Amino acid sequence: MKKIVSVILAFAMLFAMAVVVSADNEISVTVNGETIEFEDAKPIIEDDRVLVPMRAVFEKMGVFVDWHEHAGIVFASRMTGKDFYSVTLIAEKRTMEKFKIRNFEENVNRGNTGAEYDEEVVLPVAPQIIDSRMFIPLRAASEALNCEVDWDADTRTVIINLPIDQDENYVYELMSNLPQNENYVVSPLSLKMAMMMLANGAEGDTKAEITKAFNIADLDAYNAQAKEMIETLNTNEDGEVNIANSIWFNKDYYGTDNADFSDTFKKTITENYKGTAETVTNKNSVEAVNDWVEEQTKGKIKNLVPEANREYLAALVNAIYMKADWAEPFTKEATYKETFTDVNGKETEIDFMHQTEHFDYYENGDTKIVRMPYTNGLSMYIVLGDTKTFENDIENMTHSKVNLSIPKFKTEYSTELNDILKSMGAGRAFADNNSDFDSMMQNVPDPLKIDAALQKAIIEVDEKGTEAAAATAIMVGETMALGEPEPIVEFKADKPFTYYIKDNASGETLFAGRYVKAE
Repeated sequence: MKKIVSVILAFAMLFAMAVVVSADNEISVTVNGETIEFEDAKPIIEDDRVLVPMRAVFEKMGVFVDWHEHAGIVFASRMTGKDFYSVTLIAEKRTMEKFKIRNFEENVNRGNTGAEYDEEVVLPVAPQIIDSRMFIPLRAASEALNCEVDWDADTRTVIINLPIDQDENYVYELMSNLPQNENYVVSPLSLKMAMMMLANGAEGDTKAEITKAFNIADLDAYNAQAKEMIETLNTNEDGEVNIANSIWFNKDYYGTDNADFSDTFKKTITENYKGTAETVTNKNSVEAVNDWVEEQTKGKIKNLVPEANREYLAALVNAIYMKADWAEPFTKEATYKETFTDVNGKETEIDFMHQTEHFDYYENGDTKIVRMPYTNGLSMYIVLGDTKTFENDIENMTHSKVNLSIPKFKTEYSTELNDILKSMGAGRAFADNNSDFDSMMQNVPDPLKIDAALQKAIIEVDEKGTEAAAATAIMVGETMALGEPEPIVEFKADKPFTYYIKDNASGETLFAGRYVKAE
């Protein structure tokens, strides 16, 4: 049974204290290998404990942070597939240096649990307010969120590794249901966002199945996370990323102006998913959605919705576009023909890109993984061998000098995902007279279901970087229808490989695919 873990931290509001750390003794903090930039508010040491600005650390850990000024409360939450961790920091007049861990059962509503505290932890030092920033004991807060924390005395670095999300599995389940003997690319994030928009219009078992299929323990918390991720990625100045959402209602479906999306549903989509609510007719229902998708993906995704879906009642659509440069670009002079052996053993001469640089690298038996960062906070991971433990394996990557050789490639792929979503456990959403989408619509007389879940995606990888786009449409209708020489590891992707493009901060998988034959 899934559990929701809530960590309650009660902190004193203290007067600002001047703590000076010399530049030579500055402390660094890394989260999953990424160094946090603290700008003006540097970590401090109090009673041999490292205290850090709370927001800077939590946001690097993919934690949503919200400050309720009048109540004096900071609410922070981070989703993982198996558990939902939330931290509530309460600023009180008296010093309280303890926090407690509370366990909640899977289906209990947040904030109305009545559960007893299971564990109490004493903070090593009290948090402090310095220059209007709250500094918290780093190890205690990180371990409360189930992170591993280590200290490198030589470099004065606190090393934080986020908990392994065993249930990021929905990506594995999605990909394991796709053809293994052809090239494909999909966007797990695009599908997830479209389905979570749908979940916001669902009730009861239908909602529970959809959220469980994507390992979402708390939909409200995911909505807040989605909002923050869209705002963060869409405003990134180091690479172009666009995540867009929209909902479409066909007013010809019932022939009445009274039927529409409910006000609550529209508000959730516009506020949390930055989505637009549009109205169409049978005449323009397909063209309007397809034109919107094409515009949002810079012309990369065309004709997402087929003509056969013209008379849909509603469509929930997500589009994602990214164009990003490698942090370590390849030189065109180092691109030359090499042999790629495909999934059937056929050998083909294609263009391979080459460079020898430092990358995060993992190797265990026949499995090899290399992480190639982009300049915008995303990274591509290429995996040779087994991917079942991918999410675990990337937590154990080490910075190594890698002689890297990968193909230039371009892949386009489109698919209907109905059967895959059913196999992932979201069957009720497709069932006649057994689905519940009452929260989505108003003045609609008939029960609703998903008619089709459609996705198209494209990716192009070259020496400069990567351009990729994807769109997902959920069509809704009525039911019934230096020193010693440094060792260099070899990573040569000259046989079928899997790749993932992930957001370093949230861990979300924007794109994923397989390259199994030369094209």
